[in-house]
Amino acid sequence: MVVKTTSATDHATDLAEVFAQIRRHNMRLNPEKCVFGVQGGKFLGFMITSRGIEANPEKCKAIIQMQSLQTVKEVQRLAGRLVSLSRFIPKLAEKAGPIFPLLKKPKDFQWTDQCEKAFQSFKTFLTTPPILQRPNHKADLLLYLVVVESAISAIIVQKHQKVQTPIYFISRVLQDAEKRYQMIEKLALALVTAARRLRPYFQSH
Repeated sequence: MVVKTTSATDHATDLAEVFAQIRRHNMRLNPEKCVFGVQGGKFLGFMITSRGIEANPEKCKAIIQMQSLQTVKEVQRLAGRLVSLSRFIPKLAEKAGPIFPLLKKPKDFQWTDQCEKAFQSFKTFLTTPPILQRPNHKADLLLYLVVVESAISAIIVQKHQKVQTPIYFISRVLQDAEKRYQMIEKLALALVTAARRLRPYFQSH
């Protein structure tokens, strides 16, 4: 549970309302696990700061320190770590195109030059991952879709004074049947996928 406000006065008022709701529903909080009046901290695996939502540096470091992969198990480990940071990585499914197929053919494992190039690009990117912004209900939200042969991607951004800042990146690999879709069908699929994944942002805006 996070209660965020822009001033100390508002924070006290909002906390009082939250506590009232908690008492109304006969819920209890563990004081030892509560933190009040802070400007940032770790929440759901991410870093919430005054600058925005930032990737957990420990998760980034875990990928950066990995050596070239030699087994399917190591690829599984990499895939899991990338997925945990997917909201910060644009076009993840497309960029991981040479790597993810290795999970489907464990007996034919071959770490190619393309795999290594994709792997190194992720490591370089995660040295300075983007800072995602919290939605401002007074600013416009824009959704961009990207479609390639094997993947679909989307990004929701916020526009304020002609400047666009990222809020969330999503992407996924296309199934074999989906790869045969026409371009307009792939765009529709990307839109539906984005609408489902980003529903909380659309509903609250």
